[in-house]
Amino acid sequence: MKIINTIGICSTALICSCNTPTTNTSFLNEQQKDFPNLINIKNVPSEQHEYDLYLFSDLGAWSGYALPENESSYNAGAFIGPMVMTGRGWLAQSLAEPDLSINGKKFDFARNIQTSEYLPGKLIQTYKNGNLKFVTELCFATSRSAVVRSTITNLTEAPLNISLKWKGGVFENTAKLDAKDNQINIFYPFYKYGTKENDKPKTSPVDNVNISISFNTAENVVTNGKDSLFVNEKNNYTLEPGKQYQSSYIETLVLKDEDINKEKDCLSNISIDECFIKNETRWNGYITKLMDSDSPYMKENSYRNIAVKAMMTLNSNWRSSAGDILRGCSFPSYVGFIGGCWSWDAWQIASGNVLYNPEGAKSEMLALFDYQADNGMVPDFINYNKKRNNWRDSKPPVASWGAMNVYKATGDKKFLEEIFDKLYKFHNWWYNDRDHNKNGICEYGSTDGSLIAAAWESGMDNGVRFDDTEILNNGRDDAWSMNQESICLNSFLYIDKKVLAEMASILGKTDIAEKLNKDAEFIKEYVQKNMYDEETGFFYDVKIDSEEKVKVMGAEGWLPLWAGIATKEQAESVKQNMMNENHFNSHLPLGTLDISHPALRPTRGYWRGPVWFNQVYFGIIGLKNYGYEKEADYLTRKFMNNAQGLMTDGPIHENYNPLTGEALNAPNFGWSSALILKLLVNK
Repeated sequence: MKIINTIGICSTALICSCNTPTTNTSFLNEQQKDFPNLINIKNVPSEQHEYDLYLFSDLGAWSGYALPENESSYNAGAFIGPMVMTGRGWLAQSLAEPDLSINGKKFDFARNIQTSEYLPGKLIQTYKNGNLKFVTELCFATSRSAVVRSTITNLTEAPLNISLKWKGGVFENTAKLDAKDNQINIFYPFYKYGTKENDKPKTSPVDNVNISISFNTAENVVTNGKDSLFVNEKNNYTLEPGKQYQSSYIETLVLKDEDINKEKDCLSNISIDECFIKNETRWNGYITKLMDSDSPYMKENSYRNIAVKAMMTLNSNWRSSAGDILRGCSFPSYVGFIGGCWSWDAWQIASGNVLYNPEGAKSEMLALFDYQADNGMVPDFINYNKKRNNWRDSKPPVASWGAMNVYKATGDKKFLEEIFDKLYKFHNWWYNDRDHNKNGICEYGSTDGSLIAAAWESGMDNGVRFDDTEILNNGRDDAWSMNQESICLNSFLYIDKKVLAEMASILGKTDIAEKLNKDAEFIKEYVQKNMYDEETGFFYDVKIDSEEKVKVMGAEGWLPLWAGIATKEQAESVKQNMMNENHFNSHLPLGTLDISHPALRPTRGYWRGPVWFNQVYFGIIGLKNYGYEKEADYLTRKFMNNAQGLMTDGPIHENYNPLTGEALNAPNFGWSSALILKLLVNK
């Protein structure tokens, strides 16, 4: 790592410390300061592409920061990073580590640390000895700029002579650094990174990044060669008894083709203190919205903590428009999902972030539709570079459901008017391209004739029910279906019809509403008659040719309860299976596969047994739809208490082991957070 000495840097994402969340018997307040360290983000990268470290981001920034590790002699007082989420990775361990001397003696940050906190929307470190207190804070001013404010307080009754410098370092050898006036500029050019596999280069292109660090009170800013710099903020400054000295800087990070001067102009009339005031006001407003709920869970501190943790996770996953992503949307996680937004993730995420960020939720819903094809298809995935958009498959049609959740929370009829035709076009695409025998019941499929893309389209990529499927051509080179009608897909399409019918009625499109409601009844009757098995009391996929049920008992089998398709008798039988400890009521309940199934893979199974919270959510709401409130509450509390890290300072994960509750794949996961938030906050 190159050595740099810098004064102050304002960055876009931070990783913070982690203590066990508050569990006081008294009721929690509703302020930013009341929810410290809900997620542990204390970590330091050892190299540039260490993507599995946790961080903090805000306001849609494409970069983030962490907090230094406990009791480490390195990076104390600094904010770790930034990491850039275009695929470039960590630019540095730290670009601004303080070097403070008092009366000629070096202040030992590592041995004087008091607290290190990740609050919702802000990072704070506090250091103190008998002479002095040093508090440094970081928050975002915009989606491209972060601010750092450091305050030194003289705790003695005599003047102190202080000197303050900053040091840091960058990872990339190709980075170009220069200093002018009170600014440090670092340019990271385009490059390719990767590894070699079987002597074949396996690389990915990464666009350039430009950083400008503006120091408000630096006396000397110097670069040393092409890869290091030194910032001397104050030399032999007299700090009177009881007085404070405040240091501040702004770090602006822009991506390819973005104008850094335009961003600087935007910041020219913003004071550092004003940034922190606005940050606190905004986050207090978010928290107040969550707490203003009559849900019984929001009357308990442990669940209030989880709700705020979920909101913090969603916020750090949110990206503003950049590159070929034309409006703000969320990564499923900033760990393992760098560079773009997935369709059904976005539509589920919007259902959660509308509870505190309505405008962001509207943008989330529309982002994927910016690339809707003429035939109505919506791609599985859109990327910062649109050449990487995935058109091999789409994703389950939960878009109308997500849009209605946004409408119900906002009452914004203009939003419905903007999105309705897009949703209706997408809905019809399923019947044009994914109904092989044209019987009004659809299948998952692909555009390239591959089974793997067809499985991806289900969102349950390697589900056991797909083990023996075949792919069928639907009359065109770009339209293929699996040879089985899916219970989850047609449950989603039933809801799609009902919700679109409701939207159509609101918008005065009565003919469309009548047709959709009529078609929905057809799906309900078909599912009840053809996709339910009396012997096992569960719903299954059905083979097109033989009408044989694919008797793999998985989470998709309770989607008819969520959709409201099942009869009362069918719902009772499905409920019994869900509550059976030999099937789905495991240590962590409602996994994706019956735990007695021989193909169960609880740890490396992905969709072959692990618990995914969106399926838990659909199951719990399904039980509520049929009056099973007691069972729904039992499973909710069992999940929240048994999912590893959820009640402490662990992140919210993509999925979990049903037998142990152990956290498995991607941490800081979007739809898990969104639907946990929706379940806890919405009564």
